[in-house]
Amino acid sequence: MRNVIIGTAGHIDHGKTTVVKGLTGQDTDTLPEEKTRGMTIDLGFTFFTLSNGRKIGIVDVPGHEKFIKNMAAGVTGIDMILFIIACDDGIKPQTLEHADIIKILGVKRGIILLTKRDLVDEAKVFELKKNVKELFKNSYLENSAILEISDKDSQSFEKLKKLLEKEIFKVEDNQNEIKDFRLDIDRVFSVKGFGTVVTGTSKNDKISVGDIVMIYPQQKEIKIKGIENHGNRVEILEAGNRCALNINIDSKEIKRGNIIAKKNSLIISNKIDCIFTLLKRSSNMKNNQRIRVNIGTEELIGRVKIFHEDEIFSGNKKFVQIEFEKESAFSIGDVGIVRSFSPISTIGGIEIINISKERAKRKDLKYLERLEILSSKNKYKKIESIILNSDNIFLNKESIELLLGEKVLETDIESSQNTQKIFDDIYINTNKLENLENKILEYLDQYHQKYPLITGIKRSELKNRFFENYSIKVYNIIIEYFKKKATIEIQEEYIFKKGFKIKLNKKQNKMKDDIFSIYKKNGFTPQKIEDVSKMFENKEFFSTVHSYMVYNFFLMELKEENFMLKGFFQESEKKIKKYLEENKKITLTEARELLKVSRKSVLLILEKLDENGITKRINEYRILK
Repeated sequence: MRNVIIGTAGHIDHGKTTVVKGLTGQDTDTLPEEKTRGMTIDLGFTFFTLSNGRKIGIVDVPGHEKFIKNMAAGVTGIDMILFIIACDDGIKPQTLEHADIIKILGVKRGIILLTKRDLVDEAKVFELKKNVKELFKNSYLENSAILEISDKDSQSFEKLKKLLEKEIFKVEDNQNEIKDFRLDIDRVFSVKGFGTVVTGTSKNDKISVGDIVMIYPQQKEIKIKGIENHGNRVEILEAGNRCALNINIDSKEIKRGNIIAKKNSLIISNKIDCIFTLLKRSSNMKNNQRIRVNIGTEELIGRVKIFHEDEIFSGNKKFVQIEFEKESAFSIGDVGIVRSFSPISTIGGIEIINISKERAKRKDLKYLERLEILSSKNKYKKIESIILNSDNIFLNKESIELLLGEKVLETDIESSQNTQKIFDDIYINTNKLENLENKILEYLDQYHQKYPLITGIKRSELKNRFFENYSIKVYNIIIEYFKKKATIEIQEEYIFKKGFKIKLNKKQNKMKDDIFSIYKKNGFTPQKIEDVSKMFENKEFFSTVHSYMVYNFFLMELKEENFMLKGFFQESEKKIKKYLEENKKITLTEARELLKVSRKSVLLILEKLDENGITKRINEYRILK
């Protein structure tokens, strides 16, 4: 069972840190500046234990408006909120802002705490409760419990603990198992004798000592040397825990805002497509407006491009593309707080639905339709859209999960429309597959017309033409797929269209016989093509037929544009192999005597045998390989 993280929210001096101390007995004002000023400037962390032994982590987020981005870092990854309002001070501007922020970040459970109860009378508490209910009407906290507490009344904290224990059991235990491990770094420091330590909240999946993970956006692999959770060293840490990780990287190479996650689990870019929600209390947002975005523990600055509109009206949702001033690492489904660039105030929130490499056109209706699909709840349509619109024609399950932002089953992929599985874990859109097949067949048609006496195009040439950015494994899979479909044929290293056959006319046959006769006359002595071509008037015609004889294996090509009949080459191979089987090794002189040819000729043959893996040269002799 994973641990639960509780966060606090509320205006400065409304008693958040006091509440945490009442629950845990610990003071989260850990920094000297915090102690002096009596406020939680940076995130404070502690925990308490339920009656069943389950540990509950608490993040005490700051309440001062100036440090709102720290609150974003704290609220990211929490399961429940303690929303704190002081009875004597009531609802303040930052109270409203915090309410907006935790709604943006997807926190759906909480308890409303009315602190400093001892400072006011019943009438003021009654009025405050009325205002609080109005504030949270039609929101995630509308039906949440409202509890009055006071640091002068220890029993009020006992009531809170019992209520928390009841509410915590409602938190879904497996809600994050559809994603890979992730930790947004909120602190980086060095510990003598240990090295670099980072802190954050573990999300989505477990992490173990010895695991190899990656720092983003630097994309540097690191090893988890140690894990500490609530002061205890552990070997394995489940999701939903505050932790400190000891890692093998210089602390100067990383900073707050970086992310630790599994390799290939995040996408690096400076452009994200999002659903943008503008708060009702905010002014209309103009296209190309400069903004600040807090995602996880990082603050990014960028500009908003609004699709199909020139502005977003207060309280509305729109599709936007945000282009940041630097690259960062993102995951589909990430949520963020949007703040105006200057003066700084919270104006809305985003949810990432696509991570783009290119600038989108604002009036592109097809792109907008694609975003509509990616923002829907229809998993199958989203998978279909991802496979159709990906820059990569071929996607495996891992790539689809990365672009979807969650784990899927193979049956989910196979159930999506227009999706073809061409191998164990390779998928392609059926329209893309048909287009690719048609392009290859069209290219082969043109090739056969241009070179009617050549068997087909070389495998390597076709790969460079259509599959340059894909592995040889993927290339071989798709070529075998087309072969099984009986649209192409493969002969050794050549690929040709199904049904294509070379047909020599009378004149070409005569040329072939003449060339064959010349090579046959020279037997084991290779001939330079330049010398053979001198015997024919029509050099271009000779070259075409000669190429046909090479591609169709009448002739064997040796080094330096020398050729000989394949039959004579095979006979020379047979003689040399027999000699080696009887004598174990053969010198150049012995090979000359065996084939009764010049030193140059036998050297060309021996080098070809070396190249083919038949023989191996050792100093001045050769052996069977």
